[in-house]
Amino acid sequence: MFANGTPARCILINLFLLRKLIFHFVFLFFFFCRVFAQGTIQLAPPQTPSTRVFFHLSTCISFDFRQPGAIIRYALNGDEPDESSAIYKEPICISGSVVLKAKSFAKGFISSETITVKCIKTKDAIKSVSGTNPEEPYNKGGLSAMVDKLAGGKSIRDRWLGFRSDTVVWEIGFFKKQKLKKIHISLMQAQASWIFYPVKMELISFSGKMLGLGFFNISTSQAPDETRIFSFPIDRKLKGVIIRIQNYSSIPDWHSGKGNKPWLFVDEISVE
Repeated sequence: MFANGTPARCILINLFLLRKLIFHFVFLFFFFCRVFAQGTIQLAPPQTPSTRVFFHLSTCISFDFRQPGAIIRYALNGDEPDESSAIYKEPICISGSVVLKAKSFAKGFISSETITVKCIKTKDAIKSVSGTNPEEPYNKGGLSAMVDKLAGGKSIRDRWLGFRSDTVVWEIGFFKKQKLKKIHISLMQAQASWIFYPVKMELISFSGKMLGLGFFNISTSQAPDETRIFSFPIDRKLKGVIIRIQNYSSIPDWHSGKGNKPWLFVDEISVE
């Protein structure tokens, strides 16, 4: 009986049915949330063994992406892939230097970030390399590893060479005096691991003539990890070139390792 004198009624609640209704409500809630959110979820980019490929005659580039319903589209001319670009179905075989870009696409999702693979057709021109040697423990293969046409992997111990001198100088000798288009140098940046791009890089002829000069931006805060190929146009007959690199003398003050010597990481030098 209630306080006002009204007789109380007993209301029977079927707990089994109540639990069932709650379960269906929760299921529908998360289902519609997922459907709604699909249009705002970005796909991961395709995976490929390396974003830098050096080859002599021809090479094939493979990609992998295993989300059901997703496809990979690519462009070979350096353009950004879109929904009208070629669909990746099998390894892409090429016989010339290209900038290959690929993205993942799927209905109801935002397309992925672009992955870029720089493919460089090299010339068998380098006879010898001498000069500043890499330091332990990043010296596997010595200087000859820089001209073996094998790009370094994602691990810093996979074909990467490490240098800590303030100035690094290499003399690259060719088999004969010949006309070449470009020289390429592949570097890594991973500042959390004390690996920095240099301050300056110079390309010099054996006679002392400056052929190319490149300056790097000095970061005032941490820059993203990346590997890049830096290219110098040559377009002249040469018997060889000298590469001179000026490194940071110490890690910048903003970094937790300030005052220590940074590393310069190189994996390949090639000519085109």
